Amino acid sequence: MTTQQTTTTLPAIVQNGSAVVQGIDSPTAIAGNRKTRRAIKKVIDLRGAEPVIMPVEAVLDGLTAVDLTTARRAIAYGRGEGNILFRCENCNSPVYLAVSHTASTGDGRGAYFKHYGGTPAECCWRTPDVMRDTGAGQFGGNQEGEAHRRLKTCLADSIRCDTDFSEPVVDKHFIRIGDGHRRPDIFTIYKGQPIALELQLARLTLTTITERNAAYRTAGITLVWVTSAHELASLNNQSFRDLYLAAGGRILAVDAASYERSEETSVLHLRELSLEPCIQHPFAIYNRWRSRMVEPDVILMPEGQRHAEGQRAYAAALAEKLQAKAPGLTETIASTVASGADLNLVAAEWSALAKLVGARDLRQSLQDELPLVLRWLQAVERLNNATGGEKAVAGKVVAACAAAIFAARPGKHWIPLIEHAANAVPVVAAVLAPELRTKMTRLKASPGKLHPFHAYHRHMISALHPWLSFWLLAKAPNGLAPHQRLL
Repeated sequence: MTTQQTTTTLPAIVQNGSAVVQGIDSPTAIAGNRKTRRAIKKVIDLRGAEPVIMPVEAVLDGLTAVDLTTARRAIAYGRGEGNILFRCENCNSPVYLAVSHTASTGDGRGAYFKHYGGTPAECCWRTPDVMRDTGAGQFGGNQEGEAHRRLKTCLADSIRCDTDFSEPVVDKHFIRIGDGHRRPDIFTIYKGQPIALELQLARLTLTTITERNAAYRTAGITLVWVTSAHELASLNNQSFRDLYLAAGGRILAVDAASYERSEETSVLHLRELSLEPCIQHPFAIYNRWRSRMVEPDVILMPEGQRHAEGQRAYAAALAEKLQAKAPGLTETIASTVASGADLNLVAAEWSALAKLVGARDLRQSLQDELPLVLRWLQAVERLNNATGGEKAVAGKVVAACAAAIFAARPGKHWIPLIEHAANAVPVVAAVLAPELRTKMTRLKASPGKLHPFHAYHRHMISALHPWLSFWLLAKAPNGLAPHQRLL
């Protein structure tokens, strides 16, 4: 049987860097990675009703690791459908989001916009094209290496153990899609449903990933991405983040143990690696990979469902561990926030929780107007759970709290959090009036650096509102103990 994950009892709202700043006026405040070179300084943002010229820093520096993956995929899918989301402000050519492999922070601060190949070479913001086949480069000019072939055989043998699957076809099944064709690593049929399995060990371009996803979806074929369970360090590469962060921090892997389980049970099993938050001094909140064996019901799960379940499981795990290590702390602080009382009344509780999760102290949190944001998040939760006539009242509170945040001195720096909630929670988007959204856009594009305050306070926000924790905290372990140990 497939292991069941604990589901969260917190508000089910979400559907779908460790930078330090002393204050917005501090000369030492740093938002973004100094080593990330951004040749394109401004872009035309075409995502809204009207085009808006935005400084690149205002678009990118507030993106979490999850946001970065979402934005990259949206740009790639949009271009494939003829819908350009961003253009270079200097030459009006389409641009995409690239990631600095040498200086990436894992979030938007390590990203930059880049022209597509073949666009006007005279743009002074254009950087040289670098044409390479990453997979072929890794395997000395061959399209796959020995490890790839060995795991492909192991995957095919695992499928053969399950009589609900047809005989797997390896590297020989051409699928005609439109004017072209695809040849998956393995093709099979499960209870009448065609399945394509792609074994990914090398770094693929996002264009390749999105093109394959779109092509198989058009053909009515379920696509399953599979990797190795042994090279965990490679999962910190953006190519793999683009796969598993879009799937709720979950990725499937094949190894000898999964084959043995398949053989023993006569049911296909793969290993699922999923990000799980952990709390341990002195690492505060960190991620590591949890491993479990899963059956076809999980292996063939639609990406949207996998994403939603992964977020809920991540939030539930964090809430459970916080309650075990600091019983009552989050409830005491949340109650004080809700009452509107001075948070200095719970300074001891705040300090204890901040030390446990690695959050900022109360003085800095008050300076950054975090209490305003926490009250707004509580209002969002009440709105999401409201019924009948309560919704109208709750909606007005959410709108009023948002306006109060924008009116505060650091209001600009909380806009990415407001935007995320509006994009993730339909009822929030519905109560933010057009004039308020216009104010958000103007404030975001105004002169001065936009500091990602949600990133600076991500640990405390996640502790008090775990439904936001996946968005704020999810990214691959860095490889430092104890992060790489499998659970």
